[in-house]
Amino acid sequence: MPTRRLTRTRPTPARRFVCGLLLWLSGAAAQAQVGCDVDAAPLNFGVYDTLATADTRVNGGITLTCRLLDPNAANRISYSVSLGPGSGSYAQRALRAAGSTNLLRYNVHLQSVSPGTVWGDGTSGTITASGSVTVNKNTPNKPLVLPMIGVVPALQTVAPGVYGDTLTVTVTWN
Repeated sequence: MPTRRLTRTRPTPARRFVCGLLLWLSGAAAQAQVGCDVDAAPLNFGVYDTLATADTRVNGGITLTCRLLDPNAANRISYSVSLGPGSGSYAQRALRAAGSTNLLRYNVHLQSVSPGTVWGDGTSGTITASGSVTVNKNTPNKPLVLPMIGVVPALQTVAPGVYGDTLTVTVTWN
């Protein structure tokens, strides 16, 4: 699904609005023989219908791409990726309407949607994405996509507007 910008110049219908999520990246450098980049595409929930009975779900991902800097080296890099709470808390993140106090509840999950898969920092019942990647001369450029699922629960009564939030993505390399 292509990523769309959240700008709109015309008014939204009375029971619909646009909402999205921007991700802010931070992280520490990987080991010296390997360089790693982090990329996160914004989750775009699109137009939310307050009368729809199904949750709004969108898929996204965070991509870690590690590359070999020394052609004679090989490294196994361990990583941990956490997400900040944004507006609200890990139990209930909130998209905020621009220029108002209106909130729309949402959350972000890792791989599947359940209470035990809320992607956070490992506290308050949340989980982090962790693992390792091997970079060597046979795999000199190794991308790894961590699946992310954004969910806005159905039947929330909110005013029309453009809603958004920003989460901090923190990558720790070991």
